[in-house]
Amino acid sequence: MLRLALVALAFAASPSHAQSSPPLSDAARSALGLTTDAGASAYVAGRNAILSFRMADARRAFARVAEAEPTSLASAYGLETAALWIALVAERDEERDRFYALNDSLSELADALPDGRDAELWQATATMHRALLLGREERYSRAGLAFRSACGRYRDLTDAPDPAPDAHFGQGLCEVAAGSVPRKYKWLARLLGFSGTVSGGTAHLLAATEGNGVQGIESAIALSIVDRTLNEGRGEGLERIQALTQAYPDSPILAYFEGFQLLTDRRPVEAEASLRRAEEALAEPGAVPLPFIDAHLGTALFRQGRFEDAIPHLEGFARSFRGDALVANTTLLAGIAYEMTGDRSRAEALYRRVRARRDYDVDLAAARQAALRLDAPMTPAGRRLILGETAYDSGRYREAIEILQPVVTDASLPDTDRAEAAYRTGRAHQALREWDDALRHFQLATVRPGDPLGKWGPWSLYHTGEVHEALGATSDARAAYRGVLANEAEFDFSKSLEQRTRTALERLDR
Repeated sequence: MLRLALVALAFAASPSHAQSSPPLSDAARSALGLTTDAGASAYVAGRNAILSFRMADARRAFARVAEAEPTSLASAYGLETAALWIALVAERDEERDRFYALNDSLSELADALPDGRDAELWQATATMHRALLLGREERYSRAGLAFRSACGRYRDLTDAPDPAPDAHFGQGLCEVAAGSVPRKYKWLARLLGFSGTVSGGTAHLLAATEGNGVQGIESAIALSIVDRTLNEGRGEGLERIQALTQAYPDSPILAYFEGFQLLTDRRPVEAEASLRRAEEALAEPGAVPLPFIDAHLGTALFRQGRFEDAIPHLEGFARSFRGDALVANTTLLAGIAYEMTGDRSRAEALYRRVRARRDYDVDLAAARQAALRLDAPMTPAGRRLILGETAYDSGRYREAIEILQPVVTDASLPDTDRAEAAYRTGRAHQALREWDDALRHFQLATVRPGDPLGKWGPWSLYHTGEVHEALGATSDARAAYRGVLANEAEFDFSKSLEQRTRTALERLDR
């Protein structure tokens, strides 16, 4: 329940100011209850240490906040937020226990505040943080109850006159999550009282970003994630992150987010540079490791066709990370990379390791693909499909078309291979704004998708809607999107497709 939205947005809970960040605004100082310059300065130092992933330094700085400001909850909030970030990425019981203890302390301090807007805001914030980690742990019933409690408070705060920017941040997360819940969980969302749309949540996040509260940059990060994962990058999510990395060039967290965004924008060479910058920053003494960097760096190298270079990063992450996030897909990519270098034996060993330990699109699809690849070695057409995919994923659209076209036109190949090639060729033509060629290839994949569990047919229909939308044919776009939602079958990335399609229909109806 709410799992996709909670996990995707969990990263937005981290502080995100680099070492050169400016002093706190008056609004932020007021919300945190900071009355002295010494307290505000120590808080900024702690916030910057979190951004640098130097958690011991952060704890020391927040201890100084408590000394300077014994009646403020700023120290408790900083310590709790630092613990949340580590718990989200480490997936270790001891880190989770630390967070929950500090979260209890923050909740108690918030409850002790005089009744009013600040008390409601911090009670909502503490509850939202708890919901995020519960969702990360896949404890969905408890996460949903905590989420409902937080969202009720945020709704009251934003309905009041002159709401604080941080209230918009929380309400934005609530509405995006409610608007993107997969349909199989809609009944539960309604039962728990969740409501909202992605567009409505985006508007709140934008208001929080343009405000000057405690979580302004967190709001910008959340806004960029929502834009990229649900709105195909139409809201300049990458540009927002790049503006932050330019303003705070020493931040490994922002460099990591920039690398992630560049990967999704099909710019793996630039993504590699950002991720290596993050990696170098985290190599400094005292910094806590961020293992996901290795997974995304391996992906960036894979998408450049540098399979041998990608293998150590992909396999290293898949074998060493103690949690489940990204493991299934990274293990699959490592196996494909080995097979692309001619090592079928090692590829098979990795394919056997792929397990869908979470009910997420990417994990389920990875497990299914691994099983299919175990059944038979990669064919010449299969190799061509991988090369075409990496060409597209690195923005080499003409090269992708040239690689994939022989598969599209070879009637002797299975329909599944031809549908995948047609889909990827259509996407390349779409990126080049060659609309007729894009529509023709999407039609091929839609009519003869081959594998009923594959994504090629349903996703081709979705991108057909995008092409019509780009051409201004709103009625045709709407018909395509509605056709996508009419398909209630399970297939690879079906939940992600449903979320994006509903967001697209919201966009057309505005």
